Amino acid sequence: MKKIYLTLLSVLALTASSCDDFLDVRPKGEQVENDQFETAKGFEDAIYGVYGYMTESALYGMDMVWGVAEILSQDLKCTDTFGTDLGKYDYKSNAVTRGRFLAMWTKGYQAIGYANNALKNLDKKSPDAFPLYDFYKAELLGIRAMIHFDLLRFFAPTDPAKQGIPYVKTFNFSVKPFSTVGECYDFIIADLTEAESLLKEKEVMAYPRDNENYDRFLNWRETHLNLYAVQALLARVYWYMGDYSKAAEYAEAVIGSGRFPLVDVTEVQNYVAGVLSPKETIFGLYSTKYLSTATDYLYSYETNKSYNPFDDISGTNYLQSWSAVYSADTESTSQDYRKNQFRQGNGVAYCLKMVDYLTIENSNVQARPNLITGISLIHSAEMYLIAADALLESNYSKALKYFNDEISSRGLTPLPDTETLTAERIYNEFHKELFCEGQQWFNMKRLGRDIISNVESRVIPASDNIYVLPIPDEEFEYRPDYKN
Repeated sequence: MKKIYLTLLSVLALTASSCDDFLDVRPKGEQVENDQFETAKGFEDAIYGVYGYMTESALYGMDMVWGVAEILSQDLKCTDTFGTDLGKYDYKSNAVTRGRFLAMWTKGYQAIGYANNALKNLDKKSPDAFPLYDFYKAELLGIRAMIHFDLLRFFAPTDPAKQGIPYVKTFNFSVKPFSTVGECYDFIIADLTEAESLLKEKEVMAYPRDNENYDRFLNWRETHLNLYAVQALLARVYWYMGDYSKAAEYAEAVIGSGRFPLVDVTEVQNYVAGVLSPKETIFGLYSTKYLSTATDYLYSYETNKSYNPFDDISGTNYLQSWSAVYSADTESTSQDYRKNQFRQGNGVAYCLKMVDYLTIENSNVQARPNLITGISLIHSAEMYLIAADALLESNYSKALKYFNDEISSRGLTPLPDTETLTAERIYNEFHKELFCEGQQWFNMKRLGRDIISNVESRVIPASDNIYVLPIPDEEFEYRPDYKN
């Protein structure tokens, strides 16, 4: 942590480009801190800068979405040394693997540090200093909570009593202590709850989207941690913790807002394919560089680089190919339009769900100019499934309605009265819906599911040795009282 903060303190501020396009959020880092945080624009530039930094490939630009989690869940394979070892849950033998984990850990805390620096300076101001003060603070708190939560899900067990990660709320040189998993949950919920309270009476996000606000910071709210994104994160956190009552409360709040309608079956194929859905996306990150990353790893096939779904057309009988995932609980006559997110060719399958292939295949000309280019990180279908799962025991009729609404929008037939909705059926549907989005691994982890290994053709018993990534050794160089 000390090494991380030495790096952070060498860059006192992030600024956005002076380009007129508000979405050009490339951080610079040369501006003096005192000048940076004297104006509303300075805070806005810093916030845009943090969002921009979150698109790094070690964070949400790849590894904290599909780059690591999808290999761990056995949904995607990659045959380079990193992908092979990761698919076998060998976390320490390969220096490349250790380096990827170190980058996730370090850059995650760097992003948290940038948010904390802006919060530190914002706290020096009166809430009356800037008209959008509450928005700035809420978004920074949301960023801090979201990144901590994802680091916790990767690098800590689910048991609240066990060691978690450092929860960092200040910006200074001091080495921060580890908190238990339960304490981390408390900190995350406290940050998100405060963010919710700051935004609850002020959020301007509408449906259909209205980006005509005088304050430009209030436009394109799906690229900000808006009120509904904060509530969706609370639903995720409570669901992961096993507090189903609160998970349902927050998932239903997002659904009930009416601002994130489920897409029509005709839109399913490419609604998050390298863009933010104008209907379903609750939160995503604007990024122009993500197109290149997705092209290199998910679209263009290279033997030792590409990420591909396990597919039986190769002649190998995997325990759980992608087609088997989508066959579960599905009548042979049903048409699941999500299958169109996959392609087959030259003996290889491709998952193009998160790839803007329409632009790639249009001679690199922007094919969807009215959509925001980037990475969709939270969308409404997930909220329907969290609500269905969380309400299954307490309010079956509601749970069934949410489940049927979600599967109907994907082209499947609603569950008839002659069949009973079960947690296993919701689990299978969650797997289909969140395929390639990095959330299936965490769903497996929260339930302690044994792992169906396509890589090793066996079922691997669930354990913390599998589900908990090792915290990089570098974190313990300045911690004589801690052991990794």
